[in-house]
Amino acid sequence: MKTRLAAIALILVGVGAVGLAIVGPSFAGSSSSQYITQAVTVGTVSAQSVANGTISASTVYGLKFGASPDIVSSSATTSGTGGSTGSSAASSASVTWPVTTVSVTVGQTVQKGDVLAAADSTAAQLQLTSAQATLASAQAKLATDSGGPSALTKAQASNSLSQSKNSYSQAVANRKTTNQQNALSLSQAKAAVTAAQTKLAGDAGGPGTEPYDTDAAALAQAQSNLNSTQLKVNQSNQQASQQVTNASLSLKAAELQYDNNTAPASSATVTADQAQVAAAQATVNADQLAVTDATILAPQDGLIVAVNILPGVSAPSSGYAIEESVDPMVATASFTESDISNLKVGQAAVVDVTAPNLTVNGTVTQIVPTASTSGGASSVVTYAVIVTLTDPQATVLSGMSATVTVTTATVNNAVRVPATALEGSAAAGYSVQVENNGSVTTQAVQVGLVTTSYVQITSGLSEGDTVVVGTTTTRNSTTTTGGSSVSILGGTGVGGAGGFTGGGGFGGR
Repeated sequence: MKTRLAAIALILVGVGAVGLAIVGPSFAGSSSSQYITQAVTVGTVSAQSVANGTISASTVYGLKFGASPDIVSSSATTSGTGGSTGSSAASSASVTWPVTTVSVTVGQTVQKGDVLAAADSTAAQLQLTSAQATLASAQAKLATDSGGPSALTKAQASNSLSQSKNSYSQAVANRKTTNQQNALSLSQAKAAVTAAQTKLAGDAGGPGTEPYDTDAAALAQAQSNLNSTQLKVNQSNQQASQQVTNASLSLKAAELQYDNNTAPASSATVTADQAQVAAAQATVNADQLAVTDATILAPQDGLIVAVNILPGVSAPSSGYAIEESVDPMVATASFTESDISNLKVGQAAVVDVTAPNLTVNGTVTQIVPTASTSGGASSVVTYAVIVTLTDPQATVLSGMSATVTVTTATVNNAVRVPATALEGSAAAGYSVQVENNGSVTTQAVQVGLVTTSYVQITSGLSEGDTVVVGTTTTRNSTTTTGGSSVSILGGTGVGGAGGFTGGGGFGGR
């Protein structure tokens, strides 16, 4: 009964069946209690959840020269990507973009494919030319390694090997000739020493005599010649042997070079060549895209929300040159954890936009499953819910505050009573007081959907029955309700079941 009394003021004002005015309490005169009643009606019962939120565009594109459009923010993710994802972004980062024309301003509506701005692509074209040359070189190496050595390469390798063989053979022959010549020279020098010794021994006389001294000098000279010849022979033979050794090493190197030049490339080499070609091709593709994207086009129909470039000035190396928001507009609201279990994608919603004082219909399109917790002593867990607006007016702009109301359950053609008529609980059972010809009795009822405004009655009542929704106390033509006095201007009854609106809305029959 206390609950019912607390809602009397709302019923008297919201129902609007008779003219009422709230006045201060009156204590004079006698008093008597009266029932406030309403008829059971058939209509719609709806439960709703309400939360505050913000309006934004469903997608915002960040546009820059030399790069594909980047999604800065999207209602599909509720957060920005934070950087360019275009394949040419890295390639164009080092390119200077002198702006030649800017064709749009903030607030301008554009169509997909419209030219928004253009820049000089000379630097990007030079970078593309260099990348194409690198690709051609990588492709040529891959072709050579994959197909094996050409006939010319094989002929050159064979000719080099033949030259090394000839050099080796010549060195061996030279060594043999040198050894023979040196052996002859050494033999002759030794023979000269022996002849001088023999002549000295056969001469008469001794030291001091002319023949002896002459022969002794001749022997000394012959011995000196032998020593000199021996030294020369040793040096000459060593040189000849070293030439053979060098020629042998050169021959082995030539044989190895021949094998390398005539053997097919290994699979690892071919794989590495293929990787080089792929990398070079990716660079060419990115540079080609950069050249193409020297003109910025609108990626979708939308609204220009930022222009950060000027004609005649190079575009900034970081950030976006132009930003474009794309319909549809959305409202993102934070619903409490007690509400979130009742929300589902596809439910109807009503969005009240504060600044332009507009109400826009919408549909729940996403429920973010990650919870957020507010700070403070009594933290509240909320979940972001995205509602896509249906045909919002042009005055509805990103950043505006809004109140989002989602219809979570609806029963049409329901037998219903005002929520203030219901007594009891789910555990103990529900009942209402029914008035019939001035007599009030308690009637047990079964309920369906229960909201703060109306209750669906599934059994126990019929359309047209009269139920008690509160009581009044009359003192000298002044009626008090729950401690406040209500003057009855048009009578002491409350007639009809008007469109009562509470925490959960409904549609009248």
